[in-house]
Amino acid sequence: MGLFGGTVEGSSSGDSKLRSYGGGETDSFSSGQDLGGAAGGDIQAQVAMEQQKLQFMNQVHHLNETCWDLCVGNPSSSLSGREETCLTNCVDRFIDTTLLITNRFAQLAQKMGR
Repeated sequence: MGLFGGTVEGSSSGDSKLRSYGGGETDSFSSGQDLGGAAGGDIQAQVAMEQQKLQFMNQVHHLNETCWDLCVGNPSSSLSGREETCLTNCVDRFIDTTLLITNRFAQLAQKMGR
């Protein structure tokens, strides 16, 4: 038997721990068959939450990189007043733009749902 409950292709002794994905088998985890009603929903909600966290962290990383490249010339022990103002304005513009786009998509989704 394979590591995740499948049979190992080309191995009758079970020496390999790898599961074969080649014979048209369905993966019960991805199809949700083995997930009980509430438990499956909980797992799906957790996965969705983790995906949202990842997306948020990617946006923050992109924001940091973009604003740093635009505002800070040569790094030193402290930021100048101009650099601080530039970073503040850059972050504010990014947040405003993100909110504008998010609200617009919400409006469009609401119109499509009617």
